[in-house]
Amino acid sequence: MQEFISAYYDDFQIITPNDGAHYFFAYYDMRATGLTGKHLCHRVPFMDRLPTADDVCELGYLDGGSFVKFAETTAWNFQQGAMLQYHPTKENTVYYNVCKDGRFMTVTHNFVTGEKTYADRATACVSPDGKWGLGVNFGRIFAFRPGYGYAGFEDKNASINAPADDGVFLVDMQTGKAKQIVSYDRLAPIAGFAPDQKILINHITFNTASNRFLMLVRNFQTPENPGWSSSLVIADLEGNCRAVLKNTYFSHYLWLSHKDLLAHCTVEGEKKSMYVIDVDAGTWVEYDMPYFHGQHNPDIHCNMSPDGKYIIGDGYPIDGYRYLMAYSIETGKSRELLRVKTVTPHDITDIRTDPHARFVWGGKYITFDTTQNGKREIVQIDLRGLHF
Repeated sequence: MQEFISAYYDDFQIITPNDGAHYFFAYYDMRATGLTGKHLCHRVPFMDRLPTADDVCELGYLDGGSFVKFAETTAWNFQQGAMLQYHPTKENTVYYNVCKDGRFMTVTHNFVTGEKTYADRATACVSPDGKWGLGVNFGRIFAFRPGYGYAGFEDKNASINAPADDGVFLVDMQTGKAKQIVSYDRLAPIAGFAPDQKILINHITFNTASNRFLMLVRNFQTPENPGWSSSLVIADLEGNCRAVLKNTYFSHYLWLSHKDLLAHCTVEGEKKSMYVIDVDAGTWVEYDMPYFHGQHNPDIHCNMSPDGKYIIGDGYPIDGYRYLMAYSIETGKSRELLRVKTVTPHDITDIRTDPHARFVWGGKYITFDTTQNGKREIVQIDLRGLHF
């Protein structure tokens, strides 16, 4: 079947087993391999519905075309999995979320020795130095977008627009202890939301220096207001917050440094496009990559090559295909690397299979998730297309 279209690739290596199961890695900004590690992945028995609180997802790595399981979890979704990713400095050590003792937690697991430690909250991200995690309410996220939250626990503050006892929790990944550093009631006016708007934090990540983080604050949809807007808020490890952008379109992003963001967004009335934003200076530069702005496909899961020369990214389907595009920082030129047929059912948005293309093994290859063969698989390609 393998419905790929590419001017640069004729060798698409499927690296997951053909055993009837569904395999995926998950989000584009997490560490799937590290520099040398085996490629991580999730294995599940279905792809045509949302997971329930009882559905088990197996976690493991790929070794010569085989899946080697080291754990399982019921805290997962199809967009970001169980937040499975490698530890930034420890060999054979990974993070992932689980449901344990009646709550969501993050596990730090050495899958060779079997050693495990548990944080007392589930984290949405871990800092690049491995010292800190950021915990958010995955039940509140599930009520907003099931593809990004976890089933099983209702938000106790579901009827409260901006609760004081929920928000962002800083997790010490050494001790596993968490403390609240940002509350929704304080965050709402900073982010520009009115008291009658119910809000949540959807995406949150550390900068490259591990000393502050970005969060996207969004409002729940209502029958009167079926859409949502996003505010970009920056905070330090003490919870001191400031808004960079308020009530606008802001989607996928990637930290490039301690202060620079690559993001698909709208800045001060500009068009939806891809920008590099200096969050301290409040300035930006547009990277005009055709296909990811205007009427074509105004969004991109953006990634930067380890050498800083190329941006790659995939968006949402056009005529049944997902496009993987590349942009050269040096030349300003764009190139379509490939198109991938997608067959995931689209009547349930949150079970879709986004490619979430990422650089692996220090930038030696690109891998992405796909359903071009009618099941979830992971595909690997080399970097031949990134020379322009």
